[in-house]
Amino acid sequence: MPMYSEEVIEEVRSRNDIVDVISSYVQLKKSGSNYFGLCPFHNENSPSFSVTRSKQMFYCFGCHMGGNVYTFLMEYNKYTFPEAVEELANRCGYALPKQPMTNAQKARQTKRTKLKNIYKDAANYYYARLHSSGGKVGMDYFAKARNLDDDTMKNFALGYADKKWDSLYQFLKSKGYEEEIMKDAGLVVFDEKKGPRDYFINRVMFPILDANGNPIALGGRVLDDSKPKYLNSRENEIFEKRNTIYGFNIAKRTRRDMFILCEGYMDVIALHRAGFDNAIAALGTALTKQHVKKLKDSHKKIYICFDSDYAGVDAALRAIGMMRLLEVDCKVITMEEYKDPDEYIKAKGAEAFEERIKNAENSFLFAIRKRREDFDVNDPEENNRFFRNMAGRIITIPTEIERENYIVVLADMYNVSPDSLRELVRDVSKNKDELNAIQEEVYKGYSKSDFYNENDSSKVSAFSKKTDAKNKGKEGLKETEGILLTWLLDEPSLYNSISNYLEPLDFSEGLYRDIATEMFTALSEDKEFEPASIMCAFEDNEAHQEIAKMLHTKIEGLESKKDKETLLKETLIKLKNEGLNNVDKTKPGAGKRIRKIKEDIRNLRDIDLL
Repeated sequence: MPMYSEEVIEEVRSRNDIVDVISSYVQLKKSGSNYFGLCPFHNENSPSFSVTRSKQMFYCFGCHMGGNVYTFLMEYNKYTFPEAVEELANRCGYALPKQPMTNAQKARQTKRTKLKNIYKDAANYYYARLHSSGGKVGMDYFAKARNLDDDTMKNFALGYADKKWDSLYQFLKSKGYEEEIMKDAGLVVFDEKKGPRDYFINRVMFPILDANGNPIALGGRVLDDSKPKYLNSRENEIFEKRNTIYGFNIAKRTRRDMFILCEGYMDVIALHRAGFDNAIAALGTALTKQHVKKLKDSHKKIYICFDSDYAGVDAALRAIGMMRLLEVDCKVITMEEYKDPDEYIKAKGAEAFEERIKNAENSFLFAIRKRREDFDVNDPEENNRFFRNMAGRIITIPTEIERENYIVVLADMYNVSPDSLRELVRDVSKNKDELNAIQEEVYKGYSKSDFYNENDSSKVSAFSKKTDAKNKGKEGLKETEGILLTWLLDEPSLYNSISNYLEPLDFSEGLYRDIATEMFTALSEDKEFEPASIMCAFEDNEAHQEIAKMLHTKIEGLESKKDKETLLKETLIKLKNEGLNNVDKTKPGAGKRIRKIKEDIRNLRDIDLL
């Protein structure tokens, strides 16, 4: 993959006006200094998608997708970062320099290219075998047992690995592939005594594609009683099961506002054939935190549609817990009476499944209903344990109004008074051991911090990535910081009024402090601060979205100069007080910093800033 210098990346970005670029994809209408249109990343009826020429940023106030011109192309066209750079360079006629690679980079690039090529050739080979005279057993499985037509088999490039032990090996050898790359791809096994042997024998084959539709692995299902039933090629430089979602390359283009999350290949394929182009599946493994983060970033609702057996329900409950931690909008399409979506579609058809979607169950209520089955309803003691478990689950709901709504609904569902349930919630909240056990059960041992560690993704950044655990979850503080940063971006002259009382150290450690540092430096030197330029330091769109969100914080209640003065003082004092609470008293100079913060707070109360 080509790499470009920060200077080249910024030059290409600055030559492409974001309004002009996005206008070629989205119909925009000017309103004040901004341009608005219908968001291309979620379904909406009234425009909440904003593009700002002065900031060279876009932001949707509905789904919170945002960033610069690179972010837009990466999200809309599913480009990689280098692909977005190349697209924009072509657009403005800029000749990208050829970047010399180190020997290690060349070797890595060469291997990645070989892996992609070998998977493509293997997938084509298995597809051809399926449609040959030797592929009858595979064709019977797909066409007769699974009722798939030729178009579906072609769209998913389905194939067949025959019973011959070295069929693929001989094919790949004839194509000039070395044994080492066959082994690294997990397509051929080499035994000192028996020699080379195909990894997939007598299996129907499912090519596994990345988000851009390129083969990165292969999966196979047995046609006899062999074990394991499903088998994937080995993980390597281009394939990790925990990061891969089957069918995502097609589902990402859906116009529906949700994904249907299934268990396996055939569920996805059956749903797509029935017209549900939004079906996806985790890849032969339980849903991982990487999967959940990717689903959250899609800004779509998730409808879980797992098998109706014990393992499927358990997997659904685990997925629900993870999604609730990340506040992903999640419902459950129940398959009760049928084994899985594939079986349901065959028996009832697409219209009936559409009704199941419309009647999808609230995931919180589904989890409680399934937990209810573990208790003997005729035993008063068991019944009491169930209600205490329910109360503990209610406590995990983040907002008071939402908790109250669930108390009213659950009280009616399980025939108790709302007051009794409220009292039980208060009682369980005081029993820390009991509450911790219930939360462990709900979240399956995960905590929110598990989804945000430095190893999850690689940001190419000139800024700090550190996150202080004390600041996690302080959304109120971040909103306050966002208000001030947005205000400064819109009114740079405000910097002169507050610079004596505020510094970047007063902001939350991590991205907010990084942006404050860059903004304060630019303003102190009387330069224009360009947030779109700062984003170029990040290849990860998650950072782009966070920056866009913080710099589009709504500022309300400024009807007069007095209102503006009051809000500005309140904002600054809140940040200073938070900074005071977070001073590490064990570090040198802590006492001096504490005295300075207290002095600033006193002065802010007594002076006029505007």
